[in-house]
Amino acid sequence: MKKVGRKVDISNINVNEIDVWMQTNKQSKDILKCQSIIALHKNVQMKEVCNVLGVTREAVRLWKEQLRKGGLKELLKKGKVGKRSRLTVLKLKELKKVIKQSPENHNLEGEKWKGSLVKQYAKKKWKIEISMRTAHQWLNKAK
Repeated sequence: MKKVGRKVDISNINVNEIDVWMQTNKQSKDILKCQSIIALHKNVQMKEVCNVLGVTREAVRLWKEQLRKGGLKELLKKGKVGKRSRLTVLKLKELKKVIKQSPENHNLEGEKWKGSLVKQYAKKKWKIEISMRTAHQWLNKAK
């Protein structure tokens, strides 16, 4: 039987604020990397490490590989950052409102929103040329 500790009262703590800080703080990812390696070293199960730290198994596997390959320096080396999305928070907010309406309200032909219409809307409204795949992703985010 697994021993369970006492529940900790965190009702006065804003967890969302902490989450936002972790996503914007450049050092937080390095901290997660180190915490995951230490937890694994202490025989914590991979599944538990991923659940508690909110990371994927693949991420942890890559971090272990980096550590083996070049030590702490390699683990903490800054990698390439992917291309930033052109769907800003404001554009997403607008798109959410737009897809609640008929495409015809925005001079687009169609009864229902689909990728091709999102692509047309982005070009017309924001002068952004996006692929069909991106249009589908934006539509799914806006739903």
